[in-house]
Amino acid sequence: MTITAVTGGGDITELEAPLLDDVVRGSVDFNGRPAVRSKSGCWTSAYFMIGVEVAERFAYYGISANLISYLTGPLGQSTAAAAANVNAWSGTASLLPLLGGFIADSFLGRYRTIIVASVIYILGLGFLTLSAALSSSHSSACESNENNSGCSPPTIEVVFFFFSLYLVAFGQGGHKPCVCAFGADQFDEDDKKERKAKSSFFNWWYFSMASGVFFAQLVLSYVQENMSWELGFGIPAIFMFLALVVFLLGSVTYRFSMISDQRNPFVRIGMVFVNAARNWNSASAENDEDEQILHTKSSFLDRAFLESSKEGRVRGSSIHDVEDAKAILRLVPIWCTCLAYAIVFAQASTLFTKQGATMDRAITSSFEIPAASLQSIIHICVVIFVPIYDRVLVPIFRAITKKPVGITMLQRIGTGIFISVLLMVTAALVESKRLATAEEHGLVDEPDAVVPMSAWWLTPQYLLLGVADVFTVIGLQEFFYDQVPADLKSIGLALYLSVFGVGSFMSSFLISVIDEATGGDGGDSWFSSNLNRGHIDYFYWLLAGITTGNEISEAEPPLLNDVVRNAVDYSGQPAHRSNSGYWKSASFIIGVEVVERLTHYGISSNLVTYLTGPLGQSTAAAAANVNAWSGTVSFLPLLGAFLADSFLGRFRMIIAASLLYILGLGFLFLAATFFNSSNCQMDGNKCSPSQFQIIFFFLSLYLVAFAQGGHKPCVQAFGADQFDEEDKKERKSKSTFFNWWYFCVCVSVSVGILGLNYIEDNLSWGLCFGISCLVMFFALVLFLLGIRTYRYSMETDEVNPFVRVARAFVKLARARRREGLCFCVCEAKSIEVDHQRVESMENGDNMLDVDEAKALLNLVPIWFTCLGYAVVYSQNSTLYTKQGATMDRYITSSFQIPAASLLSCISLTIVVFVPIYDRLLIPIARAMTKKPTGISMLQRIGTGLFLSFLSIVIAAVVEHKRLAAAAAHGLIDEPHETVPMSVWWLGPQYVLFGVADVFTLVGLQEFFYDQVSSELKSIGIALGLSVTGVGGFLSSFLIYVVDRVSSGGGRHSWFSDNLNRAHLDYFYWLLAGISAVEFAAFVYFARSFRYRRGLVVA
Repeated sequence: MTITAVTGGGDITELEAPLLDDVVRGSVDFNGRPAVRSKSGCWTSAYFMIGVEVAERFAYYGISANLISYLTGPLGQSTAAAAANVNAWSGTASLLPLLGGFIADSFLGRYRTIIVASVIYILGLGFLTLSAALSSSHSSACESNENNSGCSPPTIEVVFFFFSLYLVAFGQGGHKPCVCAFGADQFDEDDKKERKAKSSFFNWWYFSMASGVFFAQLVLSYVQENMSWELGFGIPAIFMFLALVVFLLGSVTYRFSMISDQRNPFVRIGMVFVNAARNWNSASAENDEDEQILHTKSSFLDRAFLESSKEGRVRGSSIHDVEDAKAILRLVPIWCTCLAYAIVFAQASTLFTKQGATMDRAITSSFEIPAASLQSIIHICVVIFVPIYDRVLVPIFRAITKKPVGITMLQRIGTGIFISVLLMVTAALVESKRLATAEEHGLVDEPDAVVPMSAWWLTPQYLLLGVADVFTVIGLQEFFYDQVPADLKSIGLALYLSVFGVGSFMSSFLISVIDEATGGDGGDSWFSSNLNRGHIDYFYWLLAGITTGNEISEAEPPLLNDVVRNAVDYSGQPAHRSNSGYWKSASFIIGVEVVERLTHYGISSNLVTYLTGPLGQSTAAAAANVNAWSGTVSFLPLLGAFLADSFLGRFRMIIAASLLYILGLGFLFLAATFFNSSNCQMDGNKCSPSQFQIIFFFLSLYLVAFAQGGHKPCVQAFGADQFDEEDKKERKSKSTFFNWWYFCVCVSVSVGILGLNYIEDNLSWGLCFGISCLVMFFALVLFLLGIRTYRYSMETDEVNPFVRVARAFVKLARARRREGLCFCVCEAKSIEVDHQRVESMENGDNMLDVDEAKALLNLVPIWFTCLGYAVVYSQNSTLYTKQGATMDRYITSSFQIPAASLLSCISLTIVVFVPIYDRLLIPIARAMTKKPTGISMLQRIGTGLFLSFLSIVIAAVVEHKRLAAAAAHGLIDEPHETVPMSVWWLGPQYVLFGVADVFTLVGLQEFFYDQVSSELKSIGIALGLSVTGVGGFLSSFLIYVVDRVSSGGGRHSWFSDNLNRAHLDYFYWLLAGISAVEFAAFVYFARSFRYRRGLVVA
């Protein structure tokens, strides 16, 4: 509640006027007068808030703790469906505080919002009680009815129950953030004693809350399972009414925030982003001297200072508004990295409870505890551990760290996340033992029998979760309350709650996906309703893996002489060599690329099979489509790099592209699910997908291409940015970085090709696309985990680099017309421009701009002469795969490898050859050439071009032999028969091309990154990628032309669907000729290429 202070002199008499030093600044009492420290707030008021929270938590957990039992019992839902519904409701209940916090901070104030929310809460609980009573009467009728079909509750009762349940969630959404924030508001931040007390308030708040939860789970779970559900829901309604009464009783003691004349806080902060967007291309803001504060972080928001119209009609944001906006942005990475903990947290009231329900819960021969009551162990642990933490551990930490709070809020949160990893490992081991016990006693097919294993085996995982809660949950409460602006405290606590809301939704999504994936083909799901046939332990191991790595730490500032020039760290401070960048940061980025490549090649390597299979396209059409898509994938990085280098920056571009990537993969999953070819078994006419399904599939596929266009150039360039070019050690490591980057990528590609192709060929395409979507999500999480270690390029006030370079081209073109200067591409490498003419150019273009323009022109001949290699490269995932599909692929009598998995030979070759190249060949080359890199980048690229020529020659010879074998065995007109020729005949062309990749692809990446200016590094990487992109389009064009020409006059095309009548060998010989010509052209241009550092390749 915000109350306007009364300022009239007649309202406060001299006798009533308190001492000025006893007045709490910015606060008033219930009567609207200045709040007096000795008569309001502090612990007196906080006790009322704590009492309200105890009663509210008793009501909330009285429902949620055993909700899964009600859903699987009276409502008759399956375990997976009930767990998903509980997670969805819990997620909603944790996300709605964002809405409640918004309403409180913007309109009603916290006091009024608590009252309104309490009324809604009581109404929802009353409806739940009525719903349970209706269900009880229906169940009684069901017991007397011999027809079991009448036992399912009517739809109207189910709808009414969920309406009541979500009404409770809405009430809780307004109540939860405001009560805690209003309690913390009772402590004056300007008073040292009260500031220290506020830190303890959050500990004792959670201590008291845990006490309420403990009694709710212990008492109400027993009432619900042994007496009646209507009584189990009615008691929480009574407690919630008492909570409202207690809250109103304390009104005269509370401190209320005064209404300020400032705009709505959401409008203020929202306008910062709006103004920054409007002024995106404007120069950085210059602040008045009296407003100078440190604000280098999120410096793009500093543009919000500027007036956003030429006439000055729109006023710029203030320095404080901008800093508040930055404070909100800084919370995002912490919020994201705590989601894994929230997923673990969600299992306590779902799967842990279902586990306990199958175990021996008897305490005496006539009494057993309800399964949901086991959750009370968590809160017993919290009740015991909070005093230990507050009175024992914190003083010890203070003595060690010399900090008033002992350890920082983020260190506290990180400790809890680490403990959550241990608890999931413990839970997985206990569940494995439970399953073994069930099998040992022959209870695998007896889901209702009690497994002879004490429920107290679950105690360690509950205890660990309790300890983790004391660290993480309380730490998150204090962190999000403390780090938001003063007028957004409710939203701060709502953000903390939303962590658990999103975590619940993610848990629900994981359960649904895994249940669908593992329950196919009539098998038992991990979440089978018969838990003795389920595998919850596998799910727990998965959660342990997800949670691992979510550590949050803080680093101390290093020495000034360790500063990396032109780079800043995550906080916007100068980046230091000892605690940022280098291999530590590069390892995160390599990990991201490994995961992304696994996703990409899991789709692209076998895409031609999907097009010729479920989509029913011809070989030529499918190969053309794959080449067109692959070309788009490799060409779009030019657009992505342009956006990154000109506007967003590489870091933001990676995040935006990752989100788009995940969306595209999700659509692919839906596309594959829509068209299920298993429905074609009964009616052949249904086997062709509809036009809409085909369009939706290609839309999804090209959405992935667009996302990859932004992701690919920025990730690698951002990884190389982590090495300081001015440091000798890091400069040498950067050259090695490109080698090991490609090494790790190829390990991932091998796994993707082998694993995902097997799933595609033997399980389902939908499952493969779904896994790819999840894997890409984890790539984004991994990237965000490394945020605090990265080095970021400092923003400059210089003109957009593309504008500068384009302007230089324009001026040089004008100079050519005036002076007859030869400006052809071939002579661009030898252009000499005198300084006098350059200085006379309009708009002050300098020599550096001209040099950058010339450097880009110098790359053009190299780019063109590598296209022949790219055309050969395109055949790996198309024609080579179709070749292999016709050959003998059996490894054993019952197992054959997918044709697309042969691509892994390339990746395996790279994995083996990169260490040989980096550790053996390079040192030998260094000794011979006396160069730090052994051989030049162009020499490396040229070697790969020659090897690719040899590989396509070998491919032509092998294909000729395959056709001969087909003819010898009379299989010319049997396209579906296996040619009796081992698929390993294709091994040499794959291996040779893998070696060529180590030379050419890695060389192209390093070459184009190195030979562009520092502001165009993403474009440099994109230029290297566009070689393979344009090569993909050229390959598609060649296939189209050759297919039309060779199929004329009723002849069989070189790309006939019957490969035994086709002539892929002729096409390979054609590519060999093209490669030879382009290799000769490459050597010609490379011999006199001038590097940016002035070296000439002999």
